[in-house]
Amino acid sequence: MRIFVRSFVILTLVLLASGDLRAKERAISQERLVDKLTGFWIGQILGNYIGFPFENCYVEEAVPIFVDQVYTARYEGEPALEINRNDLRGYVPIFCHALKGAFSDDDTDIEFVTLHAVEKYGLDITYPEIAEMWKAHINDYIWVANRRARRLMDEGLLPPDTGHKENNKDWFQIDSQLVNEIWSAFYPGMTERATERALWGARITNDDWGTHPTMAYAAMISAAFFEKDVETLVQIGIGAVPNEGPYAEGIRDVVGWHKEIDDWRDTREKIHEKYYEYNNGSYQAPVSVVSSLQNGLCGIMAILYGEGDYMKTVGIATSAGYDCDNQAATCGGLIGVLNGFSGMGEAAHDMTLNIPSRRSWKEPFNNRYVNTTRDELPFRTPISEIVDRIAAVAKIAILENGGRVETRDGKPTYIINCDF
Repeated sequence: MRIFVRSFVILTLVLLASGDLRAKERAISQERLVDKLTGFWIGQILGNYIGFPFENCYVEEAVPIFVDQVYTARYEGEPALEINRNDLRGYVPIFCHALKGAFSDDDTDIEFVTLHAVEKYGLDITYPEIAEMWKAHINDYIWVANRRARRLMDEGLLPPDTGHKENNKDWFQIDSQLVNEIWSAFYPGMTERATERALWGARITNDDWGTHPTMAYAAMISAAFFEKDVETLVQIGIGAVPNEGPYAEGIRDVVGWHKEIDDWRDTREKIHEKYYEYNNGSYQAPVSVVSSLQNGLCGIMAILYGEGDYMKTVGIATSAGYDCDNQAATCGGLIGVLNGFSGMGEAAHDMTLNIPSRRSWKEPFNNRYVNTTRDELPFRTPISEIVDRIAAVAKIAILENGGRVETRDGKPTYIINCDF
């Protein structure tokens, strides 16, 4: 026994000396953090626009072409494409030109509200406080579970009651996944904290397994600040989700299909066959083109088959169909974090400069986020300012969770107490 204790003490001292017990500490320069946060925000915007023209147009089958650009309703070619032609979704370049920047949509604008809310109340913001911000700023351009939760707030309910399935019949829809990614940006490398706070946000609108995709993506995006292998990221996402439920079963299926099937279109067919009308004999999931189930699984598929490439990942997420602008935005934000804006690739960079219908810009999206949807918030905000503000919140989160700031090679560097 004494020999064992002595050996354990010696081993402990050796590990302390070598730093192995602090192996979860990871370093990232402030410059690199900002680059990744830029990739996060711009990656979401561009993914949103690539998916926009095809949102909810393709259900039974995937889009017949591989979507790797921002198409418009004026598209002429073979095969003929189903494109949203009756609103701005089919005319993104025209609206970008008219507004002289990137215009807001629910893939980013509720996160924009969350940023303001956290700046006002702190990272430990409460449900009454976030409900106050929703009622002040989120009154239109919301749908499904978000819309129902907002109406319930007017009726006097507070989150999480606004997301409970007995109150919100849309508790299983995609909403929470696409409005809570910013918690991962606030908590880079701190996957458990990112998942915990994203779940907190998810319960404003969703319940039960309808929150599970939010949890998976929260963990993956947070980990992507340091982990570049997409298969490892998906395993981290699996670890963040409760084992029970159709979404957990679905992720495991998609991982298995990815190992066996070369063509993502064949995997998409399997997702549709099993999870668009999921019934395991004892439980039948509600069916909806905007359900978090098959949409969230198509995102996992895109991440695996996209292999860390921004345009390939977003292209698969869009081409898979369903509520594809949401998947493209979420996956685009994740890969934007993984590679940083600097690593998103020439094609993506060119699109952010040449998306307006006339002329070109010198900076991505003209360095403007144009808020056309959220009440009582600034109309135009430089994208670089949004990124800097997210970075400032992330710094607070890093320090509050055991991290620190050092100077390395003359540059401020964050030492983050990671948990994976």
